[in-house]
Amino acid sequence: MTAEDKSRGTDPSGSAARPSTVNTPRGLSVLYKGRSLYSRYDPPKIPEETARLLAIPEETLILCVSPALGYGLDILLKKIPQSSFILALEEDENLMALSASHLEREILDHPSIRLIRTSSVARVLETVDSLKVGPFRRCVRLDLSGGAALNSDFYRDVQTAIDEYISRWWRNQVTLMKLGRNYARNFFANLNALPHSFAIPEHNVKKSVIVAGAGPSLDSSLSVIKERRDRAFLLAVDTALPALRDSGITPDAVVLVESQFWITRAFIGFRGSRIPVYADLTANPQALLATGGQVSFFHTAYAKASFLTRFSAIGLSPSRVAPLGSVGLSALEIACLVAAPGFPVLFTGLDFSWSAGFTHSRGSPAPRDALARSCRLEPIEREPSCDSRLSRKEIGKGGLTVLTDPALAGYAELCAARFGGDSRLFDFGNTGLSTGCKNITEGEARAILDCFGETESPDTERFPVNAERLDAYLSEEKTRLREIRGFLTGDSQYAHIGTEGLIERLKLSDYLYLHFPDGYKGVNMSDGFLRRVRIELEYFLKTLDRPRTEISFPSS
Repeated sequence: MTAEDKSRGTDPSGSAARPSTVNTPRGLSVLYKGRSLYSRYDPPKIPEETARLLAIPEETLILCVSPALGYGLDILLKKIPQSSFILALEEDENLMALSASHLEREILDHPSIRLIRTSSVARVLETVDSLKVGPFRRCVRLDLSGGAALNSDFYRDVQTAIDEYISRWWRNQVTLMKLGRNYARNFFANLNALPHSFAIPEHNVKKSVIVAGAGPSLDSSLSVIKERRDRAFLLAVDTALPALRDSGITPDAVVLVESQFWITRAFIGFRGSRIPVYADLTANPQALLATGGQVSFFHTAYAKASFLTRFSAIGLSPSRVAPLGSVGLSALEIACLVAAPGFPVLFTGLDFSWSAGFTHSRGSPAPRDALARSCRLEPIEREPSCDSRLSRKEIGKGGLTVLTDPALAGYAELCAARFGGDSRLFDFGNTGLSTGCKNITEGEARAILDCFGETESPDTERFPVNAERLDAYLSEEKTRLREIRGFLTGDSQYAHIGTEGLIERLKLSDYLYLHFPDGYKGVNMSDGFLRRVRIELEYFLKTLDRPRTEISFPSS
C-alpha cells in the first residue's frame, strides 16, 4: 500500500475505505476517511492526559466515544469507582473492528467497561438500562479519538438521550418515594376486585375512538364530541368527567390511574351513572367503585419490582399498559389497544400546557377548586399553579405561546416519541404543545368521524381469574411478611430463617422499601433500614389481612 493510499484510507484493490494504522515516533496513529484520528507526532498524549485529568465521582456513567485504539481506557479503569461505569461507544463498523482487534483482553473483560457498536440511540439506552451498575447521577462524555467527529450528530443525540434517561429515572424515583407505598397498597387491595372485573375489549371496538383529556382544548372540542357522539367510542380521563357532564355528554368509559384519594372529587355526582371504569391496579379503590359501573383493570409495571414480576408470571395479569406517568397518555395507549384494526383514534385535551386562564378544562376539579377558593384577597387570576416558578413559555400548536413546566413538557415529548409515528392518531385539540401526532381542525375531525358509520359497542366479558391461584399469591405474601416480622422481633419460632433467609424474603417483598429514599439500592442490614421495614410490615399486613370482600359489578 502506498503512502497516498494510506492517507486516503484505501487499500490497493480499491475496496471500501478502512482505517489503517500508522507508526509514529511515539506510538500508533490511525488514518481513516482522509483524516488522522490522533496526533501525528504523539498519538496517546491527548486521550491519556484527558483520562488522567478526569475526576470521576461516584455513580457516573462515562461515555467514551469512538475509542479506536483505546488510549486512556486503562487509566480510567484504574481509578473508576465501583459505582461508576464506562460505556465505550462506536457507530462506525470499520472503527469497531479496529478497536476489537487492538484493545487488550484485560480491558475488554474488565467488569467496569462495555464496548458496543450501534447506530441506534434506543439500543444505547437499552444497554444502559441492562447494566448491573447504577442508577447513575450523571453522564460524562469523553471523545477518545477523532472518530467522534465522523458521526458527531449521532453521538450528540446519544448524550442528550442518556442525560434525559438519567433525569427521568430520578424523577420517577421521586414519584416512587412520594406514592410508592400508595401504589403497592392499592395494588393488593384491588386484587380483591379482580375476580369480579371485566376484560378490556382489546382490538374489538369497531368505532372511531375519541380520547377526551382534561386540558383547556377540551372546551372548544366539546361541540364536535356532542355532535358526533353516536359515531365514536368516547374514552374520558378521570378529571374530564365533570366537563363532559356539564355539556350533557356521557362517555363510554373513564380511565383511572390516580392512586390518591383526592381523585374521588372528579367522580362527585356520578354515583349510579354506571359508567364503565378502566382502572390501573394501583388506582384508588374508592374511586373505581364511584360510578357503580363495570370495572376493567389494566396492569402497569410502575417499577422493577419482584412482587410485580411474580404477579405477571402466575398468569393473572390483566391487559398490560406501559408506565407512561400521565393519565392522558395511558388513555391514549388504551384507546389504541381497544380500537379495532382500521379505525382511527382522535383525541383532544392532551395539551401538556396552559395559556392565560385555567390549567384545565372548565368544570374539571382544578378550576372548580380555584373558583371555590376565590375571594376579594385571592382573586381567581392568582391560581397558584400558574405562578409556579418552574413554569416557562413554549411555542405550541399554530405558533401560539403557551405555559408549561418540565414535567408536562416531558410528557409531551414522551407522547411524540411513543405515538408520533402512528397514522391512526389525530389530535383535534386547538391549543397546547405539539403531541407529535397529526393535528387536524374540528371540521376535519367531523369528516373523519363521518367516514365511519355507527356500529355497536363491543360486548363485555368477565376477566378470567383463577381464584385459587390468586389466593395462593396473596397467602404467600402474608406468610412471608409474618416470617420477616417474627425474625425481626426475635420470635424463636422464626430463628431458623437466619440473615440470608431474611435478605431473600426482603428481596421478594420489595414493596416494603421501594419507596424509601435509599430503596433503589436494595436491601441493607443496617438498624435504620430494618426499623423502617418493621414499620412498613404492619402497614402491609393490615392491608393483606383484610377479608376478601364480595364486590358486585353490573353485568351490562
